[in-house]
Amino acid sequence: MDEQGKIISTCDIDENLALQMWTRGRTPRLSILNKAKNSRKLIHTSWVEKRDRTLTINGRNNGGNVTYIVKDFEPAIQKILTEFAVKFPSFKVKFFKLVIDLEKALNRPEIFSSKADFAMMTEEKRSSLWVADCSGGDRNTGVFRPFFPLTEAEARIATEDKLKISGAAMKTYEGLAKTGVPAALKELNPERWHNPIRVTAAAMLLGFSFCGGDGTKTSDEIWAEGEKKAPTQLGQVAMKAPVRKISLHDSGLLRLGHKLTAFIRHFSYIDDVEIEYVPDSDDELHGSGFERSRRIDFNTGSLGDVPYRVTFYENADEGITAFGCNPRMQTARHTGHMVIMLPTETYKMALKNNSMGNADDDFFTISRLLWAKQFKAWYENLKPYVRKFAGLVEA
Repeated sequence: MDEQGKIISTCDIDENLALQMWTRGRTPRLSILNKAKNSRKLIHTSWVEKRDRTLTINGRNNGGNVTYIVKDFEPAIQKILTEFAVKFPSFKVKFFKLVIDLEKALNRPEIFSSKADFAMMTEEKRSSLWVADCSGGDRNTGVFRPFFPLTEAEARIATEDKLKISGAAMKTYEGLAKTGVPAALKELNPERWHNPIRVTAAAMLLGFSFCGGDGTKTSDEIWAEGEKKAPTQLGQVAMKAPVRKISLHDSGLLRLGHKLTAFIRHFSYIDDVEIEYVPDSDDELHGSGFERSRRIDFNTGSLGDVPYRVTFYENADEGITAFGCNPRMQTARHTGHMVIMLPTETYKMALKNNSMGNADDDFFTISRLLWAKQFKAWYENLKPYVRKFAGLVEA
């Protein structure tokens, strides 16, 4: 331990390099220790998300360079994260609290008191997974409706008779939880309802990215919750920092929360969606038998960090729909154009699943399909790092 913090766990890679987890009570950092030079570099754990990244250090052999590839660090990263989760006392408490908070935020129903409300659904309301439908005339009674496609097995659990709302106090997450349906869904399909929340909570606490976004400020705030503040005056009683309730619509969690809900909503068919990057989407798709139909513009934040012009294509013979996404400004996230491709019937299904009985929304659906695909890639990339301590249910 030194003035800056404490090393909680460590793993030697070889005679030149060791990886460690360092903390001073906030979001931990990955410490890269050059044993040959006795020098240390602290970085965010998200550094290991890029598996093909290389690390070059000066070794012991006459100052020669030694190069490593991040994917080879997986056993070491898994070891030091697991040791950190076990040895650092407050991690387990914060982890389980965050899991519960995420489950509450994820299953918080949007309340509708009239049929007209369904026709005026904001993007925020469309991002929810449950609706408390009290539009039958009595605003305090109704039914919870799933705003996601149910599998046959899920439909046998989430029946309307189980999801009835019998009073004003029930139009909440607590009311939905009392039906037993969310818990039953977790048990039935943990890869959809249980494991993603666990991996997300672990990522938020351990300094990984928020599905490609920077979440360090939010992570630091979560670590600071419940911490006693030092008295500012002699005799003043130390007060606990206020505990911030997690909401998927908080600015620090907004994009990650919406990607998580998009993944859960489109879980059953997300593998049908393909993403690729090409120099010119029009040349690529026309050469593959696609016909262009129309074009719409997406604002910054919908598909990436810049505006995109999206062209719709269809290959009627193959039954495939594609979207050529042309960034209107330079983006650091990819080169060339992004192409989103999926079976036409799957896209029609996705439009329906995002509408709640209203008009189709291409803007919302295309962005959510992309976000769901991004979340799945991020989730599967992080799962090996945290699987030993995050309480995942393995198939």
